[in-house]
Amino acid sequence: MRCQKCGTPVGKDDLFCPECGSRIEQKSNTKVVVIAAVIMAAILAGIIFWVMSGSSGDAGRSETKSEDTKNKNDSSKKKQEKSKESTKPETVKQPEEKNTNAAGYILPESDSVYLTDADIDGLTLRDLNYAKNEIYARHGRRFKSRELQDYFNSQSWYTGQYDADDFDANYSQSVLNDYEKKNAELLRKKEFSLNSGGYPLDAQ
Repeated sequence: MRCQKCGTPVGKDDLFCPECGSRIEQKSNTKVVVIAAVIMAAILAGIIFWVMSGSSGDAGRSETKSEDTKNKNDSSKKKQEKSKESTKPETVKQPEEKNTNAAGYILPESDSVYLTDADIDGLTLRDLNYAKNEIYARHGRRFKSRELQDYFNSQSWYTGQYDADDFDANYSQSVLNDYEKKNAELLRKKEFSLNSGGYPLDAQ
C-alpha cells in the first residue's frame, strides 16, 4: 500500500505518510460487502419467487381439479333429474263430454247463441229431434206425439200451454227469436241428413 500523495510505501495500519505526513486513506471493504449483500438478496429473492410459483401452480391445479369435479357432479345431477322427469307418468287428458242435460235441456243455449255443426256433432238422431222440439217446448207448445209429450212433461222447466196447431199457426213466428229459428233449422237439416225420414217418433 502506498501514500496517495507521494507514493511512499506505508503500512496498512499507518494513518499518516512517514515521508510527506499526508493522511493515509484506508481502503474500505464496504464496496465488497455491498456487492455481496446484493448477490445474497438476489439469490434470496429467486428462492422466494420459485417457492411462490410452485405454490401458486399447485393451487391452480387444485382449483382446476375442484372445478372439474364440480362440473361432473352438476352434469350427473342434471342427468338424474332428466331421468326422473322422463319416468313420471303422463297425465292423460280425458276428452270433454258435452253437457246435454244442463237444467234438463239438451242444448241449454239454443235460444241465445247460433249453434254450429261442431256444437251438435255427436248427438244421436233422437237427440237431434228432441233438441229441435225443445226450442218450441220452451214457449209452451204441446205435442201430438205421445213420446215427445211424455218427455217434455218429465222436464221441470216445461209448461204446456198451446195446442200444436194453435202454436204453429199463431205463435211460432212471433215468439221465436232469430237464434231459435236458425238453430231449429240447423237441427232439422242435421236430423234429416242422418235419416231421410227423420227420427221415427212413437215407433216403440
